[in-house]
Amino acid sequence: MPYAILRFQKRKAGGVAACERHNERKKEAYKSNPDIDMERSKNNYHLVAPPKYTYKKEINRKVAEAGCRTRKDSVMMVETLITASPEFMNQLPPEEQKAYFTMALDFISERVGEQNILSAVVHMDERTPPHMHLCFVPITPDNKLSAKTILGNQKSLSEWQTAYHERMSSRWNQLERGQSSMETKRKHVPPTWLYKLGGRLDKQYGEIVSALSDINAFNAGKKRDKALELVAAWCPKWRNSLRKSADSRRISTA
Repeated sequence: MPYAILRFQKRKAGGVAACERHNERKKEAYKSNPDIDMERSKNNYHLVAPPKYTYKKEINRKVAEAGCRTRKDSVMMVETLITASPEFMNQLPPEEQKAYFTMALDFISERVGEQNILSAVVHMDERTPPHMHLCFVPITPDNKLSAKTILGNQKSLSEWQTAYHERMSSRWNQLERGQSSMETKRKHVPPTWLYKLGGRLDKQYGEIVSALSDINAFNAGKKRDKALELVAAWCPKWRNSLRKSADSRRISTA
């Protein structure tokens, strides 16, 4: 069953620039992130254009304009990840994907204020399904800088998820509401890295299952080596131990 996915991550001043570099593709190469295919970055698009200068300058401008008081450890920005389960998002045609992200943008805008949104960019150049990074400055209606007031506690975040599901499933009724964190007692999931990790794990699991399918006495060695190769690629620090294990099995069966 597919799920509508909405995740938040609070960013203090020190984390804003790195977030901007990733979201707006301001680096020439992403050697540390193999998920990104720069040749496909031309397919990325904005629903809210980024500020003319930088996220940080625009945040400071908005905060000063609202007269907000800040501290050294203040949350200056909230990054939102918006997407859906891979099996759902990947089967949507491009125009429906854009409609999905537009509806989600409207939902967020109503709750945080359209004027507080810094950027909303859809990434089409990663191995994960299309997803939108929406960043906003957490300025409340009474001109306070407070992510806590806007996002609230665990109960409030659960209400956010319920309202988000209701909005998105009003058009795509196959979308399910995940089990509430109030029931599971799980902490809120960080937005980007864990979502992407889960997608890579799903892909890796599928490849390993495929490598081990139709195994028999004649191809067992070849199938086993392929599975070990896939596991080693995902977990480099296991590579040596896996090789030693494979070698010892060859010796014992020789």
